[in-house]
Amino acid sequence: MSYTALYRTYRPTDFNEVAGQEHITTTLKNALKNNKVAHAYLFTGPRGTGKTSIARIFAKTVNCEHAPVENPCNTCPNCLGIQDGSITDIIEIDAASNTGVDEIRELRDKVKYLPGYVKYKVYIIDEVHMLSTNAFNALLKTLEEPPAHVIFILCTTEPQKVPLTIISRCQRFDFKAITVKEIISKLDEIIAKEKIDIDKDAVEQIAVYAEGGLRDAIGLLDQAYAYDPDVITVEDINQICGAVSFKNQMEIVSSIRRADASAAIKAMDELIVSGKEVPKICQNLIQFFRDVLVYKNVGATEGTSSLYQNEDFINLANTMNNQRLFFYLDILNKAQNDLKWSNSPRLYLELAFIKMTDKEPESESQMLTAIDQLQGRIAELEKRPLTVDVPSITLTEEQPETPKNKENPKDVLTKTKLDNIIISEDEMPTADELVPAEIDETKPCVDITKSFPIEFIEEVLNRGNREDKNDLIERWNLIRKNNASGNLAQYAGLLESGTLVASSKDKIIITFETAGVCNRLMKPTIKTLGKEILANAFKREIDYIALPAEIFQMISDEFISAWKLGKRQIKLSPIVCPDLRDVSIEDEEKISQTEQKIITDAYSLFGDRVKVKK
Repeated sequence: MSYTALYRTYRPTDFNEVAGQEHITTTLKNALKNNKVAHAYLFTGPRGTGKTSIARIFAKTVNCEHAPVENPCNTCPNCLGIQDGSITDIIEIDAASNTGVDEIRELRDKVKYLPGYVKYKVYIIDEVHMLSTNAFNALLKTLEEPPAHVIFILCTTEPQKVPLTIISRCQRFDFKAITVKEIISKLDEIIAKEKIDIDKDAVEQIAVYAEGGLRDAIGLLDQAYAYDPDVITVEDINQICGAVSFKNQMEIVSSIRRADASAAIKAMDELIVSGKEVPKICQNLIQFFRDVLVYKNVGATEGTSSLYQNEDFINLANTMNNQRLFFYLDILNKAQNDLKWSNSPRLYLELAFIKMTDKEPESESQMLTAIDQLQGRIAELEKRPLTVDVPSITLTEEQPETPKNKENPKDVLTKTKLDNIIISEDEMPTADELVPAEIDETKPCVDITKSFPIEFIEEVLNRGNREDKNDLIERWNLIRKNNASGNLAQYAGLLESGTLVASSKDKIIITFETAGVCNRLMKPTIKTLGKEILANAFKREIDYIALPAEIFQMISDEFISAWKLGKRQIKLSPIVCPDLRDVSIEDEEKISQTEQKIITDAYSLFGDRVKVKK
């Protein structure tokens, strides 16, 4: 006796055995049980999802000796005859082989004859979209008004190719792709009955490669069992399907992540030599990055891939953010499209690897690396322990604050670091220990409170919102992107070069390496442009203050010290920085000079008729 393939052996014999199509089987069972059978049905959906199997079950049920019933009994002569093909009243036609009008005319002529053994003649026309236009026209009238003893079931994977006049005369049922979980469940049943020794990961891999088709999954299991009758592993499945193993995918992706194009291309060459096809390698890499993206944004939940439990996968996933993953996926998707039209697909994948690992300073790959490094530094600063960097401080009972007298910068900075902290006289640090070496004390200090108000900084730090800060940092590149033209472009680039260090939703603090940039950005006229730039970028009103990084570090240290002592709504010492200027005066002088020039010009043009209104 010849061997029967597993997908034929385990073809469902009633509606209860059909996997993943409950919305269809429930409807058909109710129609059969209530004797409300239509004259024509259209079954559409992907390959291997049960269209023909359900059509055969339907033919058995409607002709069962116990009808009307919701399921065939599979014991009566009618059911058994239809099952083994001995009853010829169930006619299956392959439209791909019978596309002409002559075959359909012959079918139309035979329809009028009564069935020989059962109640209904059932015509199952598979791949009906392959019929020619004339054949569809010949079928149209018969399909609309068939004899009472005839039922048509049309099956197709491409319903868009079926004329609307045919579709409108049928009850349409759309079959869905079967989920990985449902395929695994069905495979487990077959594995148990056939006593196949197979790894759990291999079963899952089969279900993934089947892409929603149960027939394909069972056929792949059958092929794998023939390949290795002892123990079927994931490597066996990859070998059969020509897919790239997890180990090889990890090797390529790790090389890409290290920006090592040479190692990635070498690993690809080894796969090609071993018989893997370039499109399959590209597809598997896209699937891998997709898995990383899902893991990072959804996480490992019930029913997700066991890959999400792999330690190497998790470690690699944690080194990539969404922006980098989308960058990789865009390149691979473009490469996959280019492969279809190329005689040298290998070249396109090599170029994709080089672009993903490009080390040129202006490349997108290097920009993403710089962003990763910046985010890492920010995360490291946020994790820094809250400690006050003052030697040998002994806390005693807090005394009332003494009024601040006018003191030299060194004394003011001493109070900035030690405000509200009482220490013993022996442990008092020297002023040199408290004053940053970068500050040049020979420069005169001016009142900058109007341009750099400490109250602004107090409000931001006391109402700080870390989530909003992180959100703005992720979208910081929108500053130049949404202000790319006109007078705003120059200042947008200047703002984007700064580092966002704190946010309270409507107010933010930006730091820069030099005080000169801060002076420029805090000029009232330029600040007005700056706030417009931020509004264009983030779609809300945001005010800002620009500070040198070293000054903000001192302010931050003072704030942290007070917070650690249990204080809230903290008041900070005024900013002291000889390099910062009161830029509001400069703008007022400039405006005044401009107004004076306008008045002078007006007098020269109109004489005594000019009156200046204050």
